[in-house]
Amino acid sequence: MAEKYRIAEASIFASIAMMLLKLIFGLLTGSLALLSDGLHSALDVTAAAITWVALHISDRPADASHNYGHGKVESLSAFGESILLLLTAFWIGWAAVNSLLGPPVRPDTRYWASYCAMGVVAVAMLTDVWRSRLLTAAAKKYESQALRADALHFGVDFLISSVVLASLVAVRIGGTHWAHVDAVGAIFVAVVMVGASLSLARQSIDILMDHSPAGLEASLTALMKAVPGVVEVRRVRARQSGNRRFVDATITVDRQMSMEAGHQIATSVEVAVEREDSGMDITVHVEPAAVADGLPASQSPT
Repeated sequence: MAEKYRIAEASIFASIAMMLLKLIFGLLTGSLALLSDGLHSALDVTAAAITWVALHISDRPADASHNYGHGKVESLSAFGESILLLLTAFWIGWAAVNSLLGPPVRPDTRYWASYCAMGVVAVAMLTDVWRSRLLTAAAKKYESQALRADALHFGVDFLISSVVLASLVAVRIGGTHWAHVDAVGAIFVAVVMVGASLSLARQSIDILMDHSPAGLEASLTALMKAVPGVVEVRRVRARQSGNRRFVDATITVDRQMSMEAGHQIATSVEVAVEREDSGMDITVHVEPAAVADGLPASQSPT
């Protein structure tokens, strides 16, 4: 578990470093594109910090007031990041439209300024790729929605930095005549960000609203039916919280069985499910089967 904390902390430090680098060189070179990207990186620091806090809270054990643990704070964190992404997308789109409608920006034609700015953005893009891949792998390993949201955030940052780099190159080559290239690209990025943020928000809301994981109930029903002694699986309910899945199931057994034998079958069902998925927390309720189902065919009522 300590690994995911180290990854989240590395993401925070990388965000701070990139923010300072972009702001410093943006001021030195007079690049408005780089300054804007630097201000956006301040949002990255906030997002990375939110993820770090969410990871620590989500790993707290269940207590008297949180019987199912604290895992849903990750979904809450991911939902918060989706809102930040959406607001950023609207801001980028608004600025891009104003840029297209307004007078062309006077480019900074100094060679050292252009190439320094492009170098900083290239470093930022490489950093974003590294962070996004690292966070994606950790999110899969630990089933962390907070880390998945952070990975998406930095994947979007890579797109934004790509647009900034294209803008700097265009200004270097074409001067004022190509000054609107960054605005057109920024509108494209804003549209992509809106789609990504809405998708992330929907996934987070599904978990917060106890939406059953797709296909889980059907697969668990089939697994339970295969356990010896189970006559019928009457109901399976599942919900997600962090990297844990909580399941309530009702099974029937032969009505002539002793309570102890029925309990042993319920335990076998729990063991089978937990062996299939160690992140599952299952509670099994046992009921007597209907007379026609619970008795051998020769003893069924006529």
